[in-house]
Amino acid sequence: MLRFMLVGLPLMISSAALAERLQKCPIDSLDQTEIATAITAAASCAQSYEVMNVCRSNAGGDVALSEIVIQKCEQVFLANLQPLPLKAYQAARDSCARRFAQKESAANASFRATCEAGVAVVFAHRADLEAMRPRRPPGVPLRQRLN
Repeated sequence: MLRFMLVGLPLMISSAALAERLQKCPIDSLDQTEIATAITAAASCAQSYEVMNVCRSNAGGDVALSEIVIQKCEQVFLANLQPLPLKAYQAARDSCARRFAQKESAANASFRATCEAGVAVVFAHRADLEAMRPRRPPGVPLRQRLN
C-alpha cells in the first residue's frame, strides 16, 4: 500500500504543477483551427492533452481536437504494444464510450472524446516509463553490470 502511495505522489505533484501552468487556453479566440494547431505543436502527448483540456468547449468540436491528441499519443506506444496491453487499451477506450453513451448530446461526445484522449495519454506515459527502464542482458546479475 505504501509503495502505491509513493509511486502516485510524483504524478500528483507533476499534475498539480501542469495545472498551474495552463489554467486557461493559450489561444485567445475560439477558432478550432488555431486550437488544433496549438495541440499539434505541443512538445509531448501530455502537453497536447493539457492544451486540449483547457481549450475545450464541451461541444462536438472537441471530438476532432481529442483525435489529434490520440494520434499524437498513439505514435509513442501503439507500434510497440503487445497484444494483451493492446486489448487493455481498447477496453479502456470502450469503457469511455460506454460511460458517456447514456444520452446523445454534444457535451457527452466531448466528455467521451476527452476520456479516450486521457486513456491514450496514460498509455503513452507508461510507454515512456518503460523506455527509460534499464535493460540487462539475460543471465547477467545487476551487481555485475553496475561494476
